[in-house]
Amino acid sequence: MEELVKYFEALEARLAADEARIASNDERIAALEAELASVEAELDELKSRPAQEPKVIEKEVIKEVPVEVIKEVVVEKPVVVAAPVAEPEPVVDPKPVVEPDPVIEPIKEEPASPKAAVYGKAVDDIRLAISLGDRFLYQRELFGQNAELMQRTLNELNELNSFDEAIRYISRFNWDTESSTYQQFLVTLHRRFG
Repeated sequence: MEELVKYFEALEARLAADEARIASNDERIAALEAELASVEAELDELKSRPAQEPKVIEKEVIKEVPVEVIKEVVVEKPVVVAAPVAEPEPVVDPKPVVEPDPVIEPIKEEPASPKAAVYGKAVDDIRLAISLGDRFLYQRELFGQNAELMQRTLNELNELNSFDEAIRYISRFNWDTESSTYQQFLVTLHRRFG
């Protein structure tokens, strides 16, 4: 009989422990339900807010205008000296002197060196010198559609001190230096480094 009493006491102790664990779990469930209700209330509040207007950023587009150099042509007019006349002669309208139009010879352009060309307004950040269309062009043709590589490269180019350092830096990409996209990118670098 003693064994039976001990067995029931052990059962009661286990039952009390289980009831305490269930009560503790019920408290945690109630706390989680309260937190969930709070999060749902915040979500409803966010949904009810009016949408913000998107910000429009205007970008100044600078169009490069080629500079035309005109060579000045100087035409010397002959000086006509009339001989002294003893008797006054009747005044006759002289024939107007027709001078030929000056011929403007085309200027032979020498191959433009990168430093001799006009690149546009200098910028402190290379990203400001790149238009949206050029950004897509460079990303596609120079950086193989890798936007992250392009962004990292532009950040590192901004940290350099000279055009020569920038050229050494981009030479690691093995780009086709004859391509128009590469040449256009060089113009962008000139705007950054002058």
